[in-house]
Amino acid sequence: IKVIHPHLSDNPEFFRRFEEEATAVAQLRHPNIVQVYDFAHDEGMYYMVMEFVMGETLQTRLKRLNESKRLLSIQEAVTFTAEICEAAHFAHERGMIHRDIKPANIMLDVNGRAILMDFGIARMVDASQHTATGTVLGTAMYMPPEQLSEEKRLVAQSDIYSLGAVMYALLARKAPYKASSLESLIYKISNLEPQPIQELNPEVDYNIIAIVEKAIQKIIYDRYDTALEMAKDLSQAVSSLRDIGERIDMQE
Repeated sequence: IKVIHPHLSDNPEFFRRFEEEATAVAQLRHPNIVQVYDFAHDEGMYYMVMEFVMGETLQTRLKRLNESKRLLSIQEAVTFTAEICEAAHFAHERGMIHRDIKPANIMLDVNGRAILMDFGIARMVDASQHTATGTVLGTAMYMPPEQLSEEKRLVAQSDIYSLGAVMYALLARKAPYKASSLESLIYKISNLEPQPIQELNPEVDYNIIAIVEKAIQKIIYDRYDTALEMAKDLSQAVSSLRDIGERIDMQE
């Protein structure tokens, strides 16, 4: 059960936004999206009842691997990202943008499936609180330039940027950009290029790196048109990795 902070009930727009977003999220039926079963409010407390997923967040998995100086396998990184791309596309087709795709909002269940959580939450609590000065560093690291600007014009490609940023972190063991202050982080995301993945993980194939680089382009329309296109490229990359693995096994 996710409970929305009580102070938000003072916002006259919140109740309308909560019901609107929660209704839309509850209609999302996809194997890679956490199911919302019910939502309501009681004496100023707003809550959502969701599917319980046994497993751990991608953020927890990455932290555990980093502590032992290990990386997620390239095949896992590609597979997890492709699954979340398909989930995001499913929602985009129904007019919903996640706005906050990051490792902490991705669950890995006991069967190794990636599942996207918290659809609609960013919008429910007012997107303005998740941008600019209201954003914490850990969240902003995966946000596209337009979400951190005053424009805040978000489209499907805004989620695609976040998908690319998450995949960068899976392959490179760190987010594309880091800084000690939000202002510095926003500047880097808006103006600088991240450290090349091949410098951080030479084992990553160029074709996979090209997918990530396309997803995190600063200009919206330089990214993939849809998350499904990105998922298809990633699926092809997974197939290539499996073929290479099979050839190696045969040689051995």
